Order: sequence, then C-alpha cells, then structure tokens
Amino acid sequence: MRERRAAPAATSGALAALANQGPTWAGVPVSQDSALSLSAVYTCVSLIADAVAALPVDAVRTIGETRKPAPGPVWLSKPNPFDTPFDFWQKVMTSLLTDGNCFVRVYRNGGGKVVALVPLDPRTVRVELTEDGSGVLYKVADVTLFDRDVIHVKGFAQANSLRGLSPLENARQTIGAGLATEEFGARFFSQGTTLSGVVEHPGKPTPGETAILGRMLKKSHAGIKNSHAVGILTGGATWKQISVTPEQAQFLETQRFNRLAIAGIFRVPAYMLDPTVASSWGSGVEEQHNWFVAQTLMPWLVRIEQAFSAILPAGQSLHFNANARMRVKTSERYEAYRVGIEAGFLSVDEVRALEDREPLAGGGEGEVLP
Repeated sequence: MRERRAAPAATSGALAALANQGPTWAGVPVSQDSALSLSAVYTCVSLIADAVAALPVDAVRTIGETRKPAPGPVWLSKPNPFDTPFDFWQKVMTSLLTDGNCFVRVYRNGGGKVVALVPLDPRTVRVELTEDGSGVLYKVADVTLFDRDVIHVKGFAQANSLRGLSPLENARQTIGAGLATEEFGARFFSQGTTLSGVVEHPGKPTPGETAILGRMLKKSHAGIKNSHAVGILTGGATWKQISVTPEQAQFLETQRFNRLAIAGIFRVPAYMLDPTVASSWGSGVEEQHNWFVAQTLMPWLVRIEQAFSAILPAGQSLHFNANARMRVKTSERYEAYRVGIEAGFLSVDEVRALEDREPLAGGGEGEVLP
C-alpha cells in the first residue's frame, strides 16, 4: 500500500503538552510520573486497571438473543512475548487512565492474521490526518503506521479532537494541590520547628545551664522508649504544653478533601479511598460494588470491546464478562432468574446467555435452571 503524505499534526501527546504548561497554581509541576506518586491518583489508577485486567475476556458470536463463544484468537491467551493477558489489559487501562488514549501496535503474519499486540507509550504517539482528511496516521518516532496497524482506544473526547482528553491534564490543578499538600506534610515532619511544649524558668539561667537542661530533657524523654516517663524539673522550672494550631488541623482536612476530589475525577466511590466515608447510596457492600462496576468499569469496557472487535473475524466481537465481578450472591441472582422465567419475560436460553453459557438443545423452553 502506498503511503500518503501526512498533513500537519492535528494533535500530539496530551502529556507532552502537560509537561510544557509549567507549574500549577500550587507551584508544583505535574507530569505523569509525579501524578502517579500522589497516593490518591495511584490508588484510583491501579484499582480500575487491576479490576479490568482481572475480568474474563472472550471472543463471542451473537446469534439472536444469545452470545455463543467463538474460537478465541491466539493473542487473547498470549498478546505478545512479553505480557500475560493480565499485564496486557492492565497496560491498556493505565494508558487510558493517565493519557486518555491507548495505542496498541498490531503485528500480522504473511496471511494477514493477527499474531501479536504490543501496547505503545501514548506519550510517544502523534495522531495525524492524511492529506485528504479521509484517514488517520500514527507517528511513532520515525515510523508511520496506518490505522489497520494500530488499535486506538480513546477516553472522553471532544468532537474536534483525534485524541481522548487526559484525566491528568484536566485535573492538573487538583493533582498539583495534592502534591503540594503532601510535600508540605513531609517537610513539616523533616524540617518543621513546631514545639510540643516549652520549659519556663523563673530565673535567668546562663546559656550553659539552658543547654544542660535541654540535653537532660531530650535524654530522658525523647523517643518511643522514653515515652510516658516521669519528668522532674528543678529550680522552679515548669512545663507548658503547646496545642496543635488550627492551621495544622486544617492541613489534615485539606488532604482528605483533595483525596475525595481525585476519587471523583476517576469516578471511584469515595469509600474505596477513604474507609471513614459513609456512602449515601446503596444499602450494602453489594450494591456499592455493583455501582462501581456499572458506572466506573462499564464505560471503559465498552470502549475497549468496540475498538478490539475490529481485528476479530467478521461476526465476532470481544466481550468482557463483567458479571464475574457483579455476582456477589449467587443464590440471589439465581432467584431473580427464576422469577423472570416464571413471569414469562425471560427464557432459559436468555438466562444462560447472561451467564455466558451456550443455549440448551431444543431452545430450552420450559426447562428449569441447571
């Protein structure tokens, strides 16, 4: 196939632009690496990426109202020589959650069959329109790839953009505030000069006497081993306790607020980051867990399924079995199926499709659940 000359780049790596924006309002620069060093960001990204990577995934063929398993391609069980399936899908999700885009290089054999898929660093990929605007090219270093050679999964995207929006770029002010808060806290412990108390002396001790008193207090009371030891002050000296300032107390609340704000950016329920947060919806862990699957995971799963189905044989599609995470109580799920069958709005084969099982011979009408 003859390569067409590319038009000027429509867009480049979102995180490359992010790095050029300079410090945030908090005075802290935000990059992909620094953002992931913030505990709340790392927790959200790893939580979602691991949840998706752990789901069973198959190639299926939809026949009527049922999904029938299809012979899986080789890359489903071994995407490439370097990654297990879990590693591969985790990399796909991490790219989406940090850059807003995932680019996967497609390798084919001489017959055009896909033999390997390799995730690319989204920061190194430029997306360009062809000169006539009818196609898309992907520039990776000095290599130009056509759309048949790359699977591009986009996150939330604007109508005029060839790339998805980076969550880190759009949340850089919030992340910058979080990084600044963590740095403030770390420096408070390593360099802070706040005293827990002072010794008040009624007289005018010499500098030497003051130094001796200070060393005596440190030797007798500093450290865990000396905690709660009985102290004796002589010469009329007294101990005066200093309480935590309102500014220090507000620092802890600022940390908590920033953590919850980042949870909202990634659409992660707050209780998953902060166990002290009480959920205002759902009557139990099961409903909260199902909300996470439906509202957080499913939009990502649909994007991935639609993008990767393009390299499967005609009539087949990729399918993540999200029920593997939602099925908390098997007895309740089976009881709901039974009610649906008895009421007449579900058939056994439809239930078996929900459970990713093949239809029963003869259509399954009137059959009971296995």
